[in-house]
Amino acid sequence: MSAYYVASSNGIARFLQTLHEAQTASNAVAVYADAEDYQAYEVGFVEHADPNEIVLLCLTPKGEPDGRRVLRMEDVMRVDVANAYIKKLELLYEYRDSLFDKDFTERPRGGKLGLHAILSQAQENNHIVHLVDGNDYGPSGFVKDLGEDYVVINRIGSQGEPDGLATLLLSNVSKVHVGRRTEQILSFLHRYNHGLKKLLG
Repeated sequence: MSAYYVASSNGIARFLQTLHEAQTASNAVAVYADAEDYQAYEVGFVEHADPNEIVLLCLTPKGEPDGRRVLRMEDVMRVDVANAYIKKLELLYEYRDSLFDKDFTERPRGGKLGLHAILSQAQENNHIVHLVDGNDYGPSGFVKDLGEDYVVINRIGSQGEPDGLATLLLSNVSKVHVGRRTEQILSFLHRYNHGLKKLLG
């Protein structure tokens, strides 16, 4: 069991300053307040903070509203602001109404279904796919090249950034995901962080 230290009045005052600054700027924060799990935290917008309690309007990992949480100030061990993960959730929250598709994508042309046809359609439509092997692990990205028995993926990292190439044998692919919210988020982050910003910059 890890050591757990209660913040002094100076520490609480500093936490409050950070929380109030984030609240004024409408920035999300990550609040660590779980003595049993030092890696556990809540991400959300500060609705209220005083020397006794914090009320957060929480976000899911997809940037969707996830209700309110009330935390005791005496339990707070750490407050993070403006790191890459928090900024990602703020961005997803800001664009939440237009981020996700309202319906399923069309079937591949000719009505063909199956691994090869789905990957071919994803390549044609420039959709992000997530390939999974037998160990439930694999890359996400755009289909760069598709052969009879292999696929080459332009990998996309968790913040939408280019992340190299991956070449896989189709026989080792056990699942393909296309169009889930996870892939839609990556596609949005890729467009925003590596498309729109270049145009604006």
